[in-house]
Amino acid sequence: MNIKNFFGMMRTTIARVESIDNPYDDYFTVKMNVKADRSWAPGEHAIFSLPHMNVEGKKWRPFSVASAPEEGYMMIGTRTGSEISGFKKVFLSLEPGDPVKVRGPYGCFKLQDAITPLVLVAGGVGITPIRAILKQLEKDKEHKTYLIYTARDYHLFGEEIEKMASNNPALDIYLTKSSKEAKARVAELANSLGAQAYYYLSGAPGFVKSVRKQIMGHDVSSKRIIFDPLIGF
Repeated sequence: MNIKNFFGMMRTTIARVESIDNPYDDYFTVKMNVKADRSWAPGEHAIFSLPHMNVEGKKWRPFSVASAPEEGYMMIGTRTGSEISGFKKVFLSLEPGDPVKVRGPYGCFKLQDAITPLVLVAGGVGITPIRAILKQLEKDKEHKTYLIYTARDYHLFGEEIEKMASNNPALDIYLTKSSKEAKARVAELANSLGAQAYYYLSGAPGFVKSVRKQIMGHDVSSKRIIFDPLIGF
């Protein structure tokens, strides 16, 4: 099946921009209004395109959905980098009410059950799908969850996540500034929990590959390590 046919099989809706915020440097969040009957599993991602807009280069982009359906809006988080792409340049200049075509959401980056301990590992803006999962678990004080979140300069959603942890004894968080420190925490948890947990990895491909290899070194099956190679930020 070619990618055009694959896209054609996905459910499609039109979202409307609610707000675009720039909380720090080149970090952006975009909130979009969606129809009340549109739902998704926290952690999934969707394909976004801009109807009736002139975009240079690739006309669509995958982004993880950073919000849970019960929040009433669809949100994505992203960085532009030093050279902003043609798509992001147009996307981040949209005004409230402007349309965005959404295909999906879909994907495998979502909860497997309601009881198995979770180790969530995020690198940089890879926190976006994990933020949605944390919102899903925000009031669940029985499902033990550990978050290791590393970012050199800025922890997107960091203050919000710290507040979640202060209100939920089942959530332990470790906000770090380096991959080395994050991997030390991963080693501690993998050594302690082993195959009794599910491990969710989200971030740059090199980061995910390295952490996955590290966890498997603790005799954890690859089936218990969940990541989505199509996730975009």
